[in-house]
Amino acid sequence: MFDVFLSYIGKGSARLRGLLQICITMKIKKNYFTTLVTLLTLTSVQAQYVYIDIPDTTLEFNGDYFDLDLNNDTILDFRFIQYRDTGTTGLIDHSVIIPLDSSNSRVYGRQRGFFFYADKLNVGDSISYSSNPWQGISSTDYYGTIEYRFDSISDPYSQWQEDTEGFIGLRLAKNDSLLYGWVRIKIENGEKLIIKDFAYQSELDSAIDAGHLWISMQEKHLSGYKAFISQNKLILTRPENKSSAGISIYNSVGELVVSGNWIDEKWSLPIHLFDCGLITIISESIDGVWLERIAVIH
Repeated sequence: MFDVFLSYIGKGSARLRGLLQICITMKIKKNYFTTLVTLLTLTSVQAQYVYIDIPDTTLEFNGDYFDLDLNNDTILDFRFIQYRDTGTTGLIDHSVIIPLDSSNSRVYGRQRGFFFYADKLNVGDSISYSSNPWQGISSTDYYGTIEYRFDSISDPYSQWQEDTEGFIGLRLAKNDSLLYGWVRIKIENGEKLIIKDFAYQSELDSAIDAGHLWISMQEKHLSGYKAFISQNKLILTRPENKSSAGISIYNSVGELVVSGNWIDEKWSLPIHLFDCGLITIISESIDGVWLERIAVIH
C-alpha cells in the first residue's frame, strides 16, 4: 500500500522533487523576475552530476529571450532567442542560441546547409570532448540555429522539425578545463521555444549523458526489493517493517509518471498508467537507494 501522497503526472512533464531550493534570475520579454528552481546533486554513481529544474519557460513573441546560467555560478552562459515573423518578407521564424562568452562557450552541433545547427540529442547520448566537433555556433555570426522556418516550412537540415523534446549539448571552458552539460528544450511549430530543465557535470573534463540523471544511472540492488508485472499490474515488494520510502517512476525519456510514499511491504499500480517501453523505478529511504528497470508491454 501507499499513502495519499500519490501523483500521476501526464505526458510532457518531467518534474523531480529536488533536495534543495535555490533562486535563479531569468529574462523573458526583457523583464527580470525571480523564481524557485529545484536542484539535485548525485555524487555516488555518476561523479558530480548536478540537475536543475525550472518551470517550463516559453518564448513565443518576437525577440523573447532566456539567459541560462548552466553551472549555477551567477555568470550567464547562453541566451536563447525566439524570432517570429521576421525578415524582409515577414515570414521567417527562427529559434537561436547565442554564447554570451563566445571564446569559452560551445554548442554540440555542426554546419548543415547555410546554418550552424545545434544537434538534437536523445536520452543517453554522451556529451564529451570527442563526441562531437562542437561547431553549433557560427564563428563569424556568433549564434547557432535550433530551428528555421520560412513561411511555416522547416529548413531540411534542422533536427527539430517534429515538435518533440530533445537535448542540446553545451560546453564551457573553466580554469583551462572543460565543463559539459545539457539543456532540455521543445520547439512547437517553429513558433515557440520552450526551455524545460538542464544539468551539468561539475567534475571538469568529465562527460555527461543527455537526459534525466536517473535514466543514465546503473541499476542499484537492495536486498529484498523486487519489481514485476502480473495481471496488468506493476507490483513492487520489499521486506516487512521497513521505514517509509520515497518512490518515483520515470518513463523511457525521463518524464516522471508516478511519485509517492511507500508505506507497507507491497505497492501495486495499474499497468495502463505507463506507455510501452522501459520504465525506471527508484526508491529512496534510510535503507538506501533501489533502482530497477522493467519493460512494459501492453
